Amino acid sequence: MRLDNTRCAGPIRTRRGLALLIASGAALGSLLLGTVPAQANDTTKQVAADGQSVTFATNDSSRGVSGNVTFVVNADGNWSIEGSGSNSHLLVRTFHWTCDLRWDAASVTHATGEKAVPGKKTRSISSAAYDPNIEADFADIVDHGRADCDIVIG
Repeated sequence: MRLDNTRCAGPIRTRRGLALLIASGAALGSLLLGTVPAQANDTTKQVAADGQSVTFATNDSSRGVSGNVTFVVNADGNWSIEGSGSNSHLLVRTFHWTCDLRWDAASVTHATGEKAVPGKKTRSISSAAYDPNIEADFADIVDHGRADCDIVIG
């Protein structure tokens, strides 16, 4: 006489349970891996021959939009970001660039405005302004400043 109503023998129930457990684990694992933050991009740093500006350059991609960016800081405190975004999707995507500049214990973050890029197209974006922190600590930025620029979608 059977005590359960699964209509399966014990070994079959065990294999089905194991298969369900493996499938659940795989689904959960892929979900978790999809939410892991991206690693920092390799950013090149180039100091101008006259020492009056530093250029950081990199590329990045996120959710089907990729591009290149150049982040320039000047000794007078002015900065600029010039980037592009190429949309590999069919629908319009909105993007902007964010650049984090760090030196010593200080840091500043600057970004471009948002721009829509139609599907299968590329658009350029730029922004510029003055930052007194860059002017005050420019020698430290030249010596050991680092920038991380990321493309942000949405």
